[in-house]
Order: sequence, then C-alpha cells, then structure tokens
Amino acid sequence: MIPSDLTMSSLSAALQDISLLYLDGYSDEMALAVAKQADQMKIPILVDAEPERTREELGGLLSLASYIVCNGKFPEKWTSIPSIPSALLEILLQYPRARFAVVTLGENGCMMLERGKDGENYETEPVDIENVAESLRLKVDKDDILPTCVSSKFMRLTARGPGNIFARLLIGTAESIPASELVDTTGCGDAFIGAVLHGLSTEMPPEKMLPFACQVAGIKCRAISARSGLPWQSDPRLAKFLC
Repeated sequence: MIPSDLTMSSLSAALQDISLLYLDGYSDEMALAVAKQADQMKIPILVDAEPERTREELGGLLSLASYIVCNGKFPEKWTSIPSIPSALLEILLQYPRARFAVVTLGENGCMMLERGKDGENYETEPVDIENVAESLRLKVDKDDILPTCVSSKFMRLTARGPGNIFARLLIGTAESIPASELVDTTGCGDAFIGAVLHGLSTEMPPEKMLPFACQVAGIKCRAISARSGLPWQSDPRLAKFLC
C-alpha cells in the first residue's frame, strides 16, 4: 500500500478503537502515514527497528515511536557505538518521545533502557551507564534456568559522549534450553515482540514483561517454523509469568 490508497478519514476510522500500534518499517511511506495519524489520535506506537532499514525508511517512524524494540545488530549500526548500553542511551537521546528501547540478545536475553517519567527526581549526579550495566550483570543468577530480570534504580545516566537522561537499565535473562529441546529459532524475535505488545496492553511492569517475553521466545524455540511453537496464554509454562 501507499498513502494515496487510503483517505485520512478511512485511516482515522481504521484506528478508532486501537489502543497500541505496531509498525516494523516495511512499506515505509505507508507506515509513516499510519504513524502520523496514530500520533494525532494519541495512540502509542511500538516500532520494530530492524537493522536492514535505512535512516530514510526508519528515521521518521522512530521520531514518533513510544517504544522501540530491536535486535542486537541495530544499536551499533544506528549509532556507531559498539557497546549496547551506551548505544541504547544514544537512541533515547535521539528519540526523546520513546519511553523505552529494548534490544534482544538471543540466548543472552535482552536489555532495556527505560526513561524516567516527567516530574521524577532529576537532581542526581550522572553515572556511567557502562558501570551500571556491569553491576547488573554481576547480579544475574546464572543458576536460574527460567528467565529473570535485574534492574537498576532510576538515575541520571551518561555515556562517554555528550548528553544524559534520567532512566533505569534492566537486563532480562533467557531460558536455559537443553540442546536436545532446541529445534528452531526462526521467529523468536517476533515472538518476543508479540509478548511485549501483550505486556504493554495489560500494563505489565518491565520487570515482569521482560522475563515473560523471553519465556515466550524460549517456548517458540522448541518447534519448527515461526508460528507452530507459539504458546497460548493458558500454557502452564507461562503461569509463573502471568500470575
């Protein structure tokens, strides 16, 4: 589709009962047109930022994003910063409307940088985000088989470049899957994002949402193809993460 395929009134009607919009940057002109209309209607937008997309394709979309999810290749490609924590900070500096940015890291779980809310205490000394990330890695219990999450407190974070933000860093771990059960990782990123969308729609706090999303992705790994392994909400393997 291209923007001229839909009138603004038709697009507005299509978005009327939408509470959360997901876009991935494919058909970039249409995606941006939909995002602009959703923004006017105050609908939050989650953007799946794929490293294959160019700045021309994705830049406008990210400027409207409420939430950003990407894989491990995107942060460095977008910012030219090799360290993921510092790159996430740069992404939130570039896109001040984004409430958080999450990077998926496969068997190493995920990392989120969540922006503090307006009105929270901003009068703190800046702390290097790399030091915060290292301290969180040391807190991860490597004996945990199921996904968990460790989080910093909200603080003013900085990297080696200019700029800082009031935010907190979270690390989510992945499920430890026996090699005999690992079948196919196709679609794990999409499974993770789907779980994040569910978490946002049900107002899960990030500390609960990240392990839940990692668990959904881990369950998907146990079946061939992108869809066949996706769990239902009633799956007993998700009970711990939904209670």
